[in-house]
Amino acid sequence: MKKLFLILLLATSVLYTSKAQQTAAPQADVASIEAITAAGLKIISGPKGQQRDMEAFKALFLPNAQMGGVFYKGDSSFVRLTTVENFADRNGPAYAEMGFYENQLALRIERFGKLATAFQTYETRMGSPTGKVEDRGVNTYQLVYDQGRWWIASLLFTPETATQPIPKKYLK
Repeated sequence: MKKLFLILLLATSVLYTSKAQQTAAPQADVASIEAITAAGLKIISGPKGQQRDMEAFKALFLPNAQMGGVFYKGDSSFVRLTTVENFADRNGPAYAEMGFYENQLALRIERFGKLATAFQTYETRMGSPTGKVEDRGVNTYQLVYDQGRWWIASLLFTPETATQPIPKKYLK
């Protein structure tokens, strides 16, 4: 009985993984760590009224990948985690409504074999790609190389604050 359960569990996870990966990311967007991190920013950025291709955004991630952020309120911080699906459903329309641009300032990569961590320093602008910088912070990616491409396993971000400025090493 235990063996049958494990076989069913494996088959279900393979089927789920296959379905979740039906929207294929362009190979150029997932061929390198630099490409996949840039692709995410390109997809979510654009003028007011332009719909974002959040299916393409989701295709950058492994099935069941998580996203989240560390946020600040006064002297306290709190963490919010969500699925990539929920993030895309909530933020895709919001980005189109307001006109949102996220630009990379720097990228630092640590890699061992098929695993990598990337720190991407960013700035955000609203309404125009040359508008006032609204925010800066750091995206941190956990990535894995599998099936001939890079996948984002998780993405966490946090904004810069007056008491926690971005270190100079993350701006080069």
